[in-house]
This record gives sequence, C-alpha cells and structure tokens, in this order.
Amino acid sequence: MKCQGLWLLLAAGAALGACSTTAPPTSLASPAPDGMKWNYFGTPDNDKRLAYGLPDSDVVGIIFSCHRKAPTVGFTTTLIRGKPGSGVVRFQSGKAQGRYVAKTTVSEIADGLDAVGVIPLADGVLAAFEKTGQIRQVEDKAYPQDARTPAERADIKRFFGFCRG
Repeated sequence: MKCQGLWLLLAAGAALGACSTTAPPTSLASPAPDGMKWNYFGTPDNDKRLAYGLPDSDVVGIIFSCHRKAPTVGFTTTLIRGKPGSGVVRFQSGKAQGRYVAKTTVSEIADGLDAVGVIPLADGVLAAFEKTGQIRQVEDKAYPQDARTPAERADIKRFFGFCRG
C-alpha cells in the first residue's frame, strides 16, 4: 500500500473512531521498530492528525487528532491488556504523566485492544510533548515514541499550532 493511501486510510478510520493500531513491544528496553517516525497530515474533513508509525505499513503506535481551536486532542492507540469497554491509557512526557479514559474495543489488526479517547489540549503531558518531542505510553512498558529528527519536531509543533488555531 502506498504511504499516502495508508495515511488516508488511517485518517478515515480514526475519524470514525475505529482506527486500529499495532501494539508496541512489551519490553521497556525495546527500541521503536526501525523507520518509525511522527507524521503530520490533514484529513478530508479538515482535521489534522499526528501519527507515530512506520510508513507503508499498518504499524502505528499512536495517532493524535484535532479540529482547529478545539479544547481537546483525540488519541488512538493499542493496549495489550484489558477488556473491551472502558479503560485507561497513561502517557508520559518527561516528568509529566497523565491518565486518560478510553473506549476500548478488540483490535481487528493488532493483538490487544484499540483505545480511543481525548486529552485536554492544555494538558501537561501534551505541553511537554510539544516542547520536547518526547512521549511514551506507560501501559505495557511501550517503547518511547520520541521525535528523533528536526522534521518530526517541526511536525509536532505544526500539529499543536493548528489545534490551538
């Protein structure tokens, strides 16, 4: 599947709240799979997405989404443990940590559960992520999903700039 087609497919799935992601490795010491990076892109409904994933694949760690001037940022990720229904996702950026309620459903692509929720745009974890480019999902001892290049950090800043309007 071509990269643009994959990202459009992911954006459409996330817009419907049914986007599946691939679960991260279960060891904290595990690095992110080679080629994983942050990508900023728009959707047909004029929302913006920021996705950490492997281009040309279904391997996606986190997708953040927002509308212009919205008070919240949506997220989609995968949990290894839990039951369908309601769950909690924890993100950490530097010293900032947060717990966020998520709707969980059995993933059709990855082992585990798709988790979809929202985070207040002004949340400390998102502010730290925008500033540093560093974030990780605490559940399942997921690998850090950090921006490693200036282009990725620029995409993160563009995403949050769009969200704030």
